[in-house]
Amino acid sequence: MRDDLVVGSEFPDISLPEHTGKTLSLSQIAHRQPLVLAFVRGWWCPKEQIRLRNLVDAQEELQREYGRIAVATVDGPYVNGAFRAGIGADFPFLSDEERRVADELDLLELTDELHRPFLPYTFLLDSNRVIRHVWCGFWYWGNPTLEELRLALREVTRVEQPTFDPQRVWAAGGAAAPDAGIEGEVVWIRENSRGHELWRGVHEGELPEVGDELGRSVVDGRPWVVRELERKNGRVGIHVSKESQGGGDPHKVGHHITVPRS
Repeated sequence: MRDDLVVGSEFPDISLPEHTGKTLSLSQIAHRQPLVLAFVRGWWCPKEQIRLRNLVDAQEELQREYGRIAVATVDGPYVNGAFRAGIGADFPFLSDEERRVADELDLLELTDELHRPFLPYTFLLDSNRVIRHVWCGFWYWGNPTLEELRLALREVTRVEQPTFDPQRVWAAGGAAAPDAGIEGEVVWIRENSRGHELWRGVHEGELPEVGDELGRSVVDGRPWVVRELERKNGRVGIHVSKESQGGGDPHKVGHHITVPRS
């Protein structure tokens, strides 16, 4: 493994084709959310079958709580598509047939001279693609358990989101300071109509002005409108809340979250 793939370093924004043939980057997949990134030997390995079925069992939980999962193999998109469909995965399977990324990151399993697959590494990246945990599953017990992933994601969220302890934040003024939580020169802070913080993330692009629209709610379609720009310790917080008018009936939510499978 390359020397810089260690906890505290930023993981490269690699790009590979998924099962449809469309090229995706890690930043596109994660969309500024924590990412569980699994490098996988391939469909033919019984240990990897178990490993990935465990991820599938937890995919609703891991991806619903503002996280993402991605898998990379050395198999082609067609094979990855069949593998993905066969185990019921709804996360991207990336294809590195030419071993370009495997060579670049020094992640090839050298003892398997037939398949030349990825070593079964799992990386947990935070919302800025910074490595927070690394597991090597060359021996199966080196893979993270689902409970370890839960605990690791809990710690990432605790660090990034001041409202992990919501009442403390609300009692101290409604929203935490711009330099709290997730690292970024400019962060957006979504709030309710009374200024109580919901969650925050890193803002990309030019700094907006008060009154500008900063996206729309996926729940009810209402716009997130900039209410205030706050500066502190070299950081900028963009306070946004939903516009009170428009967007349809707020009781008719726009998302498609369903009850988890039993």
